[in-house]
Amino acid sequence: MTMIHSLRWQFDDPVHQKHVAERLIALKAALRAEVTDTTAPHSLRLATWNIMHFGNGGGYRRRPESMLYIAEIIDHFDLVAIQEVNRDLTALETLLEKHLGSDWDYLVTDAAGGHGERTDAGNNERLAFLYRRSKVVFCKETGEIVLPEGQEIAAPGADGATRKVQFARTPFSVAFRSSWFKFKLCTVHIHYGDDKNPPDLKHRRDEIAKIAGFLSDRQAAEMKAAVKRAKEDGWTEPQDAARDYSYILLGDFNIVSPTHETMQALSDAGFEIPTKLHTTNLGNSHHYDQIAFKSAHPGFQVIRSGVFDMLAHVYRDADAGHYVDHVKPERFKLDSKKRPRTRDQQINYFKATFRRNQMSDHKLLWCEIRTDFSEDYLTDIAAG
Repeated sequence: MTMIHSLRWQFDDPVHQKHVAERLIALKAALRAEVTDTTAPHSLRLATWNIMHFGNGGGYRRRPESMLYIAEIIDHFDLVAIQEVNRDLTALETLLEKHLGSDWDYLVTDAAGGHGERTDAGNNERLAFLYRRSKVVFCKETGEIVLPEGQEIAAPGADGATRKVQFARTPFSVAFRSSWFKFKLCTVHIHYGDDKNPPDLKHRRDEIAKIAGFLSDRQAAEMKAAVKRAKEDGWTEPQDAARDYSYILLGDFNIVSPTHETMQALSDAGFEIPTKLHTTNLGNSHHYDQIAFKSAHPGFQVIRSGVFDMLAHVYRDADAGHYVDHVKPERFKLDSKKRPRTRDQQINYFKATFRRNQMSDHKLLWCEIRTDFSEDYLTDIAAG
């Protein structure tokens, strides 16, 4: 349950306060209908969301209502991977402390820098996991993945020569447990570049292939070691020791389409996307965000998946007039060249830029995972 009491004291304007309250009611209803009312109480609701420059200032500084909306969305899930958290953690800390509350915690990477000639390649971004303590246990293992020497990514330099580089934004891997299901979760924000530039597209594909291959090899080694140890300890079914080494790879892969080589790079390493593929950009044209699985547990099941379109419920087209005529943010008044905007131009700015900066240019992607294997356990014992 989110902490929404700031709606009383942080909003001086009663008209806008009423507007935000109405949008929160609509948002809660949509999340119940699309997510919580259709999922089992003991399953895990896992999500990934590129939240777009979260914590940056200027046009990306979130308004008070945006923080309420973002918290409400996250609170309908149990474990959320967040991409594009800024170096300044003030917004993330505020989100947890003032809006999500004590049932939530987070883990976050250091801010990414660059490499070689591209000192801005990481864009000062962090990757984060937000998790509900009552449903998800942090298993005390984290790591930012660095490729071994000789296995780095081949990237073109300014002079056209190929050089070896690490990930622009280092993938973040954490071990979690939810009910009976223990797993390692790795989130990424893959290099984007230019869709029409073949070297950029190859760099993107290579980053996906490298992280998927690295995790696949890591899983195989861990499972082999666990089975060996179980045999030494005299287990009657030593293969059971491998079931705690499931891997989930999720985040913003900047995948072009289901048939593109960027998707192929993910599947070649054995990762599967067992549910419907969803488009996650606002224009519904790209499959940028993905949740991929390489499970080791025989009872593992992805029950369903979906995309939540926040702009269907908050900062809607129908809300543009309220912001232009009543709220009147300073940023609406002048364009980038300091020229006054007409009302129609302000409406267009709201639709094309403002609401994306306040929420995101990505929709949230989520899935429901089976985590309660108690009946399987009991059935196995009863079968003798």
